[in-house]
Amino acid sequence: MKEVRQIGVHVSISGGMYRAIERGMELGINTLQIFLKNSNQWEAKPYAGEDIEKFRSLRKESGIKSIFAHAGYLINLGGSGDMLIKSVKALADEINRAALLDIGYIVIHPGSHLGAGEDAGIKKIADSIDRAFGISGKGEVRLLLETTAGQGSSIGYMFEHLMKIIELSENRERLDVCLDTCHVFAAGYDIAHEKEYGETIKEFDSILGLKRLKVIHLNDSKKVHGSRVDRHEHIGMGMIGSGGFRLLLNDPRLKEVPLILETPKIDDTSDIKNLSKVRKLII
Repeated sequence: MKEVRQIGVHVSISGGMYRAIERGMELGINTLQIFLKNSNQWEAKPYAGEDIEKFRSLRKESGIKSIFAHAGYLINLGGSGDMLIKSVKALADEINRAALLDIGYIVIHPGSHLGAGEDAGIKKIADSIDRAFGISGKGEVRLLLETTAGQGSSIGYMFEHLMKIIELSENRERLDVCLDTCHVFAAGYDIAHEKEYGETIKEFDSILGLKRLKVIHLNDSKKVHGSRVDRHEHIGMGMIGSGGFRLLLNDPRLKEVPLILETPKIDDTSDIKNLSKVRKLII
């Protein structure tokens, strides 16, 4: 009998935060990812007490083992001026929102240096994280720095980038990592072939340590290896292919790491089809 893995998807919070739990239950998943508010807005009204209680109560009933939040898309911790001020404030707000819902992890794209250079961008991101933690106050919520494809001036397409951010932060004990399969493949880490896959995981472990890997985003890639272009595809239908996912899904070193699908949602069956593909690839 196959061991029960934590496999889920990013689900909508439309209609109320608790609706995400209901959608997860309908899909039969045991982990999920959500936004904490509209991902394309800087601010949102505070949660009502009854909404918080409803979310917490339904979560206990659901049997869902873990929930991850994803930070809003407007946030750029490597920016400057008003953009940076808004980004730090927005992240601090999301940290507090996660705490209210008893969500322990927020996945965040590190940010873009916008021409300032990678070293300057990395330092600014670490400083911005510390400022956000300082505003939000003490707590248990941790940030998961997500690997990026390296599009534009984005930071995080090399494992070393993430490690430098962690090392420069005064809150390194609250920083871990999210590995996105599409992103690392597009960034130049070949996870589609056995030898190269093994080298990639070995490099990740050497630089960051597998103990820091708290969640994996499962996405195939529309673009070729090393393209530095972030375009998600359905599992097995992109350039990584079923073979690459079979390697990752059956890697004993990663069996305890929750898996979240962020594949395209073409229609109501998209998540179901991708979940089925993933489960069939697990030996």
